[in-house]
Amino acid sequence: RIAQMNRVELPGCLDVVVHESQDLGSISALFSKQYRKETILLSLIFFSNLLVIFAVIMFVPLALYSGFCGGDGKTPEHQCLEVKQESLVLLSVITFSAVLAVFIGYGTAVKCGRNIAFKFFSTFGFITSLFLFKCFSTMTTVAIFFIIKLCTTSLNMVCVIVLPEIYPTSFRNMAVGVVNGAGKVGMVVGSGAVYALYYYTPLAVVFLFSGAALVAMTASWIWDKETTMLLISDVRDQDITEGQTDSLDEVDSGRSSR
Repeated sequence: RIAQMNRVELPGCLDVVVHESQDLGSISALFSKQYRKETILLSLIFFSNLLVIFAVIMFVPLALYSGFCGGDGKTPEHQCLEVKQESLVLLSVITFSAVLAVFIGYGTAVKCGRNIAFKFFSTFGFITSLFLFKCFSTMTTVAIFFIIKLCTTSLNMVCVIVLPEIYPTSFRNMAVGVVNGAGKVGMVVGSGAVYALYYYTPLAVVFLFSGAALVAMTASWIWDKETTMLLISDVRDQDITEGQTDSLDEVDSGRSSR
């Protein structure tokens, strides 16, 4: 059309690709054969990982002032107590791990690749969560939660890097919304379940941590797509193929009419 407006002809060797029929922002595109596996795995990783992150935020203050002693400890009594200064310091130490995780997660993803970062942080986080089944000293428990917080936040950093790298521009925003939505559900579940389960039995909370970490680890090991230095396309490969076919047909028909 632009060539006609300028009263010029397109070069004969030029391939015109038309994308008028592509379905922008379609959820069906996320679960198409090309992206179904990645969408499901990323959603599972976001859900389980953010569940653990927010469960830790809610649980650590409870654990510090109630004397949490692993999954084999006694069920604590429900009491309204002020958080001591010592507990606030320990809580700050655990929270500080999230700051370190931003740099560690980014550096590992860049230097070692997204696949290795996925597998390393999820596996190490799961193994660390298993230590919650046993009763240790307060400082050891703080160290365990420090490592869990470090691994989960680093894994979340890798997810944030991978998410925009894997989807085409035509429905990338939709993909970010859907996958992050799964993470928001995990946040709500983790925040609400910890308080209720802890006063039922501490063992249930430990199973919550280790179970969610197991889901994240399993999804990370199934993940096999490396997005480092991956060329990001504007549309799906299927749309490009269909557009090229339609465009070639239009060009050929135009030439025959001349």
